[in-house]
Amino acid sequence: MATEANYVAGLALRWARVDPLEQWVNAAPEGGTTPLAETIGEYLGSHNPFPEGARVEVLRRDGHGWESALVVERTAVDEWTVEFADGEQVWRDHHELRPYSPATDQDQES
Repeated sequence: MATEANYVAGLALRWARVDPLEQWVNAAPEGGTTPLAETIGEYLGSHNPFPEGARVEVLRRDGHGWESALVVERTAVDEWTVEFADGEQVWRDHHELRPYSPATDQDQES
């Protein structure tokens, strides 16, 4: 999967480096570093990188390219309902979302 799709993973890793509890867990001699998926889950448990009303980019169903949408609501720890310009609403997880970039709209017009 493209690097852009890992926006939340980057946020979670930065959070883990400064959060006191995460630092303590990762420094434990018998435990080692927490797996990335677990770190992401812990991060999402207390943070919302895509608040309601935020404009985001959504990975296209074919996995190639992104299109803009609006976050309608967060429905689970790792799930958001987004709405496209035509009114269609879908659920997406953090792998399929990233912050909005005006370049995405220009790509869609081409």
